[in-house]
Amino acid sequence: MQSATTYLEWKAQGHAEGVAEGMMLGLQEARRSDLLKVLYIRFPEVSYDVTGAVRGMTELDQLGRWFEAAVVSPTLDQFKAMAADADARAEQKRR
Repeated sequence: MQSATTYLEWKAQGHAEGVAEGMMLGLQEARRSDLLKVLYIRFPEVSYDVTGAVRGMTELDQLGRWFEAAVVSPTLDQFKAMAADADARAEQKRR
């Protein structure tokens, strides 16, 4: 009977971990999508290097920093500078 209980516990734990991972992936994709929408609306000339960088992001904090930069930057060049600066400041805080 113990092995059946252990199996059910493992199964429940695996299910919970799978649900949490799915939710995180969905949140990442939603934030990437929102950031790209803002970039395309504000700066129709967004380059492939920027869109590729956004599509490769998995860190929610970084997506948030870039989103804020996209909303307030008057030009695409300033967006790139602000995003890089925000990432550098975040990296310094982690150290």
